[in-house]
Amino acid sequence: MKNMIKVFLLAAYAVGIFFISNFWAIGALAVFNVCVMIFVRLSAKNALLYMRGVMPFIVLAALINLIAGTWQEAALIFARLVLVCNITQSFRSIVNSMQLANAVETFCRPLKIFKVEPRDVSLMVCICIAFIPVLQREFEQIKCGLEAKGMLVRPRNVKYILKPFLYGIFKRTDEISNALRAKAYC
Repeated sequence: MKNMIKVFLLAAYAVGIFFISNFWAIGALAVFNVCVMIFVRLSAKNALLYMRGVMPFIVLAALINLIAGTWQEAALIFARLVLVCNITQSFRSIVNSMQLANAVETFCRPLKIFKVEPRDVSLMVCICIAFIPVLQREFEQIKCGLEAKGMLVRPRNVKYILKPFLYGIFKRTDEISNALRAKAYC
């Protein structure tokens, strides 16, 4: 029950961040995030190392918003995504993946009405959580490979990044699918 409350509060906070369009409120949430980091004993160094891995995606989202809109919208989306990533990392330090899967399974019990098995949903959540570090490592390997060839990670080189990255994702997804079939899960 305690984990369900934590998951619900995280989801409500993460969704709520995207309804705020005031820079002062974003600043207040940043202070709240720092307080949560202190409470869960998450060091600033670890937070920055984690943010380094997701920063290219956050910057890409901000750039897309800058091209499609104004610099204020781009700055807001940048700040929102940084806050969500930060609070997610703090959350990750107090709830492990099994506790999260159990909470998701409990949340999804009403879906049995629609013949959706909650255990399947929690399995998908566990696979997604386990997949994140794999994707981060794969992105770092691609980036190092490009740098070894003398190429910089730039928007014009995105095809050299996306092609092997997507290939790796599809390959791993196929491996997971085959493993689940071999275990007669689906």
